Amino acid sequence: MGNIVYHGSPNGNLDVIKSHISSHQKQCIYATESKVVAMLYMARGNGDLDTRVSSVNGKPEVVERRKGVLDKLYNKEGYIYELDGSTFNHYDYLWKLEVISFEKEIKPLNKIYYSNILDVLREETKKGNLILYEFPNRPDNMPSDNSDLIEKYVNSEKKGNKGAIEKLLKIYPEFKDKVNKILR
Repeated sequence: MGNIVYHGSPNGNLDVIKSHISSHQKQCIYATESKVVAMLYMARGNGDLDTRVSSVNGKPEVVERRKGVLDKLYNKEGYIYELDGSTFNHYDYLWKLEVISFEKEIKPLNKIYYSNILDVLREETKKGNLILYEFPNRPDNMPSDNSDLIEKYVNSEKKGNKGAIEKLLKIYPEFKDKVNKILR
């Protein structure tokens, strides 16, 4: 891959972007070819317990699962780091819009500051670069009660991700009976 890739962060003081152990258990640096997708990684929250992030026809889609989550995550400043894309590649196990590099660290070429991420995400939605569903709106293929998370987190726990169910029930205690029924 050549050209520029983008890495979003809430931290504006990064002289280098360092690799970390990913959710795929690989030491790598994540980036994307899309500034809009990089913006989604400027916040730190509870991942898919807060939002569902996917792509529809190559366009990022974000669904707010609970009222106020987008405001909490993105109504703040953030940074996009431009990186040389020559060491980044896409692999089948990644989300379609992600690329990774196995370099230990990469020095950014440039840093872009955003004073309010949520304002920019809403603007990108108006431009047609992002599909953004703010609570209670959501696509037809997503249950209104977020019950799509139950099986996902139970399976994650069964595959050795200790604490997955505990995380789920901390935010969605109403799923306790359904989770217990599956575990029986």
